[in-house]
Amino acid sequence: MPKPHSSRPTKPAKAHDIEPIIRLNRVNAPKQARSERRLQEIIQALDDLLDGRTFEDITIPDIAARAGCVPASIYARFRDKASILVALHESIRDRQIANIDESMRLERHEHLSLQESIYTILHNLTRYYSRQRNLLRPAYLLGDDEIYERASALIRHVTDRISAIVRHHMKDIPGDVVDRRVDLAMRAVYALLQQRMVFQDVRTGRLMPVSDEATARELDGLFMQLVVQGS
Repeated sequence: MPKPHSSRPTKPAKAHDIEPIIRLNRVNAPKQARSERRLQEIIQALDDLLDGRTFEDITIPDIAARAGCVPASIYARFRDKASILVALHESIRDRQIANIDESMRLERHEHLSLQESIYTILHNLTRYYSRQRNLLRPAYLLGDDEIYERASALIRHVTDRISAIVRHHMKDIPGDVVDRRVDLAMRAVYALLQQRMVFQDVRTGRLMPVSDEATARELDGLFMQLVVQGS
């Protein structure tokens, strides 16, 4: 039986940046302010419903009811339910990039040890994947090239920011060597996070961590081994 959606208050209709969304091929760009508000409400409705329910359990009538419109209004803006998911993923991705740029500014890490910086970053990343798994899991399983391209760009963006922090702490190692080590470490980190997200509660190993904190510690140990020890 589908889980009831969360009773939390609906977020403001302007929570999602409209510009990157309307650039998607599958979204009909609104021409009036009223149409833009409706598009915002539809995307927000799916966002709300995913807090407590899986994407597979949610229907277009569910989204319409949450958005306060009829299904025809949804089809005027989107091709199908998957198109709304892609639009929501795009909006969440842009917000995440803004958060990453702020949290990974070099000035915020100058007075931290490398271990402290990396654990903080990986702990936040683990929590993000855990909180957003009802969105990210179906988005990644769509097999959609737009999502894969944007997710890959995000991973590279995070890796570049972390490389700058690591180079600041490891000045005795050539920058290109640090970059290669961080690139490998972050590909491994994201692979484990995505595996955890896709399999959810199904254990893929005998000694898997069961909490976000334990996962972050494991990822931190892996990162430090690959980057600091160069293994």
